Amino acid sequence: MKRLVIIIYMCLSACVGTWAQDSIFVDAHLKTLIHEALQQNSDIRVAALNVKQASAMMKSAKLTYLPSFAFSPSGTLSKAQGSSWTKTYSLPLTMEWELLLGGGQKGEKQMATAQWMQAQEELRHLQVQLIAEVANSYYTLVMLDRQLDITQESIRNQESNLNAIRAYMEVGQMDALAVNQANAALQATKTSLTDLELQRTKVETALSLLLNREASHIERSAWEEVQTISLDPSAPIELQQLSSRPDVRSAEYALAAACGNAKVTQSALYPSLRISADAGWTNNLGQIINPGKLLLNLIGSLTQPIFSRGKLLAQKKVADAQREQAEISFEKALLTAGSEVKDALEECASCQRREPLRTQQVEASQKAYEDCQALLQYSQSVTYLDVLTAQSSLLTAQLQQSADWLEQQQALINLYKAMCPAS
Repeated sequence: MKRLVIIIYMCLSACVGTWAQDSIFVDAHLKTLIHEALQQNSDIRVAALNVKQASAMMKSAKLTYLPSFAFSPSGTLSKAQGSSWTKTYSLPLTMEWELLLGGGQKGEKQMATAQWMQAQEELRHLQVQLIAEVANSYYTLVMLDRQLDITQESIRNQESNLNAIRAYMEVGQMDALAVNQANAALQATKTSLTDLELQRTKVETALSLLLNREASHIERSAWEEVQTISLDPSAPIELQQLSSRPDVRSAEYALAAACGNAKVTQSALYPSLRISADAGWTNNLGQIINPGKLLLNLIGSLTQPIFSRGKLLAQKKVADAQREQAEISFEKALLTAGSEVKDALEECASCQRREPLRTQQVEASQKAYEDCQALLQYSQSVTYLDVLTAQSSLLTAQLQQSADWLEQQQALINLYKAMCPAS
């Protein structure tokens, strides 16, 4: 375990700043969608029922130390020829108590409790994943809305340029080739618009499925008003936060359950003590006048397994192997958590470095396009091909800028998944 802590610490040693865990998703529309998803998502509801089942099994395991009681009253009514009716009754109360001398009951309790806590952590893990999926789909829709607006504006500009090129052709300054190339570029942009609309519809459908409702329009903020994820990627990350991840805790409880199961199989090799007692009232003692007599009976037995065709030993070996598997899974969960945090922080840092460079690219492309439009009217050194190239470069830069924005939000979502437990 010490080796694991050292490895994880090396993965997280570059983290600096302050970790904020409250109010991560601050957009009002996104908050509403997350709340609805946590209430209505089918996977979450199924996982909640798993928690209820595990809770019932845990409560049952806690009662294994207690004896069991049964009450089975019986009576008969008989009449022989020439005699009166004879009534007999019996009111027996039976008790049975079994004690596994090898600690089997304790192992069952440990296993059931760990499985209950594991079910809770699996529910929390699903909540984290669901919140991340909803946020990812939401910001994807906002990005697609932005790209549709950019593409529609580009289509309007291309249509205006096409009309201008046609006017130049009428006065002999340009030929039909220029018109055809400008028209081809316009149709290509219109085609990309239909592709964006299809992507938006698919994302809305997928998000509606997460909300467990029929596909419909998803209310969301406009590009100018959307609130991004409030999470500081420069925050320091403590090892305690890493260990509180639902998947890590789930692996930890799975290991505890496997240890409990190993105790149960080990105890099967030891003797078991069984005590049974009977008590009750009856009038069937062969007496002519009998208002009822109290019967008591107490039996104790000790059972030691000797030979069971290798079944008990095989079960013990299987349980030991399962415990080792759980240890390996727990170790992997810790290492995976550290790697995911490190990757998410690298993604955030990469997006931050790229943002100013992309802004400069968009500004330069915008200026180049405006200069081409102005020079096309007054200088023969600029052709329609230069205008089309500048216009295409501007459209590409603007679309890439919106995609970079989404990638930055996704990096923050990945950081949330790597560190933040479900609320």
